[in-house]
Amino acid sequence: MSDDSDYDAEQEEIDVYKRKYQLLAERCEVLQQDNERLVHRIQQARKLLKRTKKEKKYLINRLDQHGDNWREAPMGVLEENSIFQSTPKQEKGSKSVVNNIKEEKPKKGTKRKAGKADPNAPKRPANPFFQFCQEQRPRVMERLAGDPEPSKQELTRQLATTWKSLSSEDKKVYYDMYERSKEKYVAEMQIYNKKAEDAPPQMSMNVS
Repeated sequence: MSDDSDYDAEQEEIDVYKRKYQLLAERCEVLQQDNERLVHRIQQARKLLKRTKKEKKYLINRLDQHGDNWREAPMGVLEENSIFQSTPKQEKGSKSVVNNIKEEKPKKGTKRKAGKADPNAPKRPANPFFQFCQEQRPRVMERLAGDPEPSKQELTRQLATTWKSLSSEDKKVYYDMYERSKEKYVAEMQIYNKKAEDAPPQMSMNVS
């Protein structure tokens, strides 16, 4: 009887470690996807920087060809009351008015109210991995179809494994989809914000 109880306890401990391993593996997949997105953004930033340098060189050459004396052009003078002007030193013993003003802190127990999200606002685009999941989820579910039905964790793990096995060219399809969705989102947000600015303010009626 004691052998059976020891075996059950050992098996339960093994199951706990298996669950921890699965959670760590999923977390590693998410971190790897974040790293891949960062690498992609760095590559884009390098391309933009390279393009900017070429455009700058081209503009300088064009200005020189036209004989423009742009190198000696004044860069502008800061005004006397500019915010960049250094503040005068205070005499000893004099207290600054700014230092006497205490920062107002929220009282304990009070929570800052978060603004409600507008349901009509444009939705943010899904990142490349989630766009891949939306497209491939039905195929993976069909492949794993059976009894019992695959769990959500198993489905996510299979999708992450498939995503990891893709080549850079295959992943580029989803990164391009994400960039197009992001451009569309930015355009829709500009229209949405413009409508919000043009809309007349709503008057609140207080009944005493």
